Amino acid sequence: MGVENGARRLDLRGKVCPYPTLEPRLALNEMTAGEVLEVITDYYPARQTIPQLMQDLGYTYELLDGDKPVFRFLIWKR
Repeated sequence: MGVENGARRLDLRGKVCPYPTLEPRLALNEMTAGEVLEVITDYYPARQTIPQLMQDLGYTYELLDGDKPVFRFLIWKR
């Protein structure tokens, strides 16, 4: 999996709980199957909360740049 062209992007740098999990959830509700959501964040706990939420919702995701202060998730809407 890699970065998809045309991915919807949420830049959540500087935002803290609950926004790094709330905003992706709301965006995914508006998206159609097959679309990709890119989430950019610097909120360290999101490395655990976003994967847990995606597992609960049944979406496939990938963490990119996980070892850097600003990291990204790609989430595939099913």
